[in-house]
Amino acid sequence: MSLYKPYVPKTTVAASTPVTEFDILKASHKFLRDGTDGEASTSWNDQLAQKYYDSLYREFAICDLKHYKSGNFTLRWRTETEVLSGTGDTTCANARCPDHTASSTPLTTLELPFTYEEHGQRKEALVKVVLCSKCVRKIMWKRKHEKRREDEGGAVEAKTGESEQVEDRKQLKSRSRSKDVERDVERHRARRRRSSRSRSPRAHKTESGRPYYKRGTAVA
Repeated sequence: MSLYKPYVPKTTVAASTPVTEFDILKASHKFLRDGTDGEASTSWNDQLAQKYYDSLYREFAICDLKHYKSGNFTLRWRTETEVLSGTGDTTCANARCPDHTASSTPLTTLELPFTYEEHGQRKEALVKVVLCSKCVRKIMWKRKHEKRREDEGGAVEAKTGESEQVEDRKQLKSRSRSKDVERDVERHRARRRRSSRSRSPRAHKTESGRPYYKRGTAVA
């Protein structure tokens, strides 16, 4: 006969998620660093981010224009492999462009005003990128679209103002015409009154010398 042992659930220890160097870089990376950042970095995470930042080539940047219609795009610095292969320098810097790996079209170097948010702070920088003509149009798409809408809005307002002026002129003309018509009617009525007053019944004499009036008018 075995003794009864109550069931005791085993406590499961939650396995901690390991933190990789990539996670550390994402948390500590800065798009631009000054000289004071290297001196002030004392922790191992900051030193790792500073070492990775020093290995980047910051003459030209690689961009992603997936959301170009909203005016948003992403930038990153080139790696040593991309510099040696000429990617982003002799090819289009847009990572989604067919000319990104090998370009046979003319390229244009632009200096973009890049505004971004980093660690809760809003920052700005001027970044050079090399783009093909198609990607240059994508970069300028939102600005041209907004300018076109402003021009169309101004044209609509001008047309509205002209139409209102034309309508006012028509109303003034119609009012003047109505006044002229009223004057003509009054003149016509005045003429009729004068003519009706001047037309008194004429007396005709008979052979006997007595006057009579036509249309049954009473004899005076």
